[in-house]
Amino acid sequence: MRNLILLAMAGLLFFGCVNPPPSGNGTEYPVITNSTGPIPGENASNASTPAGYVLPADYSAALGDYVSVGYALWVDGKLYDTNNASLANESGTYNPQRAYRPFNFAVEFNKGVIDGFVINTIGMRINETITFDVDPERGYGLADPANVISVPRYYDKSLYEVMPRSYFTERGMNISNGTSFNSAFGPVFVSDMNDENVTIFYVLKPGSNFTVSGIPQTVVGMSNMTAKIEFAFELNKTYSIPDPQTGAQTPFTVTALNDENVTLDGNHPLAGKTLHFSVTLLDAIPASQRQ
Repeated sequence: MRNLILLAMAGLLFFGCVNPPPSGNGTEYPVITNSTGPIPGENASNASTPAGYVLPADYSAALGDYVSVGYALWVDGKLYDTNNASLANESGTYNPQRAYRPFNFAVEFNKGVIDGFVINTIGMRINETITFDVDPERGYGLADPANVISVPRYYDKSLYEVMPRSYFTERGMNISNGTSFNSAFGPVFVSDMNDENVTIFYVLKPGSNFTVSGIPQTVVGMSNMTAKIEFAFELNKTYSIPDPQTGAQTPFTVTALNDENVTLDGNHPLAGKTLHFSVTLLDAIPASQRQ
């Protein structure tokens, strides 16, 4: 299995020289949501009501409504996240780069917000504050050991690489011997070519840093026209990188590092955790009034 994972990682890096996938420095999981994409309902069309409509004073949130809430989440007795700037500042978790604003979402199941949050929002009244626990089954699920992988911390890369000429023609690149261009690994140039293949040379040197498919890397040594490259992951940091099995960009958290291997956990950081929430319902648009 370890060799299969190594081959998969190597395959994902091969052909990374031109037009690499977008890379990032990490992924922040949206708390309350069970995906890293946009939150369903977070747009103006779901946040408007007919002119002149007044929400009844005794109104309570119902399934299908569009609501605005303030929240705080504690995990293992510590404040994990909140959209309350004052509370974040008091707890020492304040992030000046974050916009502390109400969380708006459609009260619907299987639309991005974890079930345990949706269930407890139903029935809340405006300005009411409640606390509740969400078990893993209704939160981020149980941790799956199959989502934890170990990959080598270092790999060797030849400075020369033979690629099919079609790779360049399909991208409209006119090349000849000596043509140079930038790649995910840094500068490269064409050292040889024929009708079928192109040999490129990577201009790498110790200390070179680059990111390929979201994976930060550093050249740590050179020998016999081969670069020794380190996957420069940081412990406890989350990266959006290709899944070695599927190739899809997937959030992985670095949970262990040693001289030989890196352990990557593809489970959500809150998988297996009981979530303790405090939530205040700030506003609501009834499902019948959403435009």
